[in-house]
Amino acid sequence: MKAAYRVTLRSIGTFDSVNVILVNYLLLPLVSLIMFLLIAFGASQDYSRILVGSVITTGIGIVVASTVYDQNINLLDDIFSIRPTFKNYWLVKFVIAAVVLSLETILLGVIGLLVLNKVNIIPRLFLALPFEIFISVLLAYFCAVWGMKKENPYWLSNIVTGSLIILAGMIIPVSEYPTWLKFFAELLPISNLIDWIEENSFFNQDMLILLVKILAWYLVCLLSTKIFFLESKNDN
Repeated sequence: MKAAYRVTLRSIGTFDSVNVILVNYLLLPLVSLIMFLLIAFGASQDYSRILVGSVITTGIGIVVASTVYDQNINLLDDIFSIRPTFKNYWLVKFVIAAVVLSLETILLGVIGLLVLNKVNIIPRLFLALPFEIFISVLLAYFCAVWGMKKENPYWLSNIVTGSLIILAGMIIPVSEYPTWLKFFAELLPISNLIDWIEENSFFNQDMLILLVKILAWYLVCLLSTKIFFLESKNDN
């Protein structure tokens, strides 16, 4: 199992060395946080939504990058022919993504919310961390599967991460979107998670909707896997 983690870590370009890790997951996030706070201080808008929602893309990038590496070294065909267990292939990628996402949440979330005087949100930010991880790895898996064996394996992950700031309701609540945009935004559970973090009650409508959407995305990922395997068999 330790060997699986070492191999997976080497497959992620941002984990090439300690210096690269520090730059990508400490220095750059801190610079982004400082710039973000400078903007927030000069405006009346509540920027805590952006701060809370921005960490989701970290997990997506890690899982997709590792899968693309497997494709580049022609490992995917072997992987899907021997059908390794979930814990020996996907779980390794998910655990690494979850650890990095958690550290990013603690680093950016706690510092940012303290500076923004949103101390009351910090406990709920920690309570929301498991949901952040589930959402991130489900979206990452979805993007990775539909990018496999494509000329541009990043095509879907680029679309998702690029549009996430809008679709997740990070700038304004999804409820204020026009109908056509609200339809696409409601497909993701991230806005419900952010709404739940900012509310006072624990069990409420946003929590119920959040759980239903996470379950729905889990089923979508299972269906995506079956479709991919069927297409792979037909190609062979």
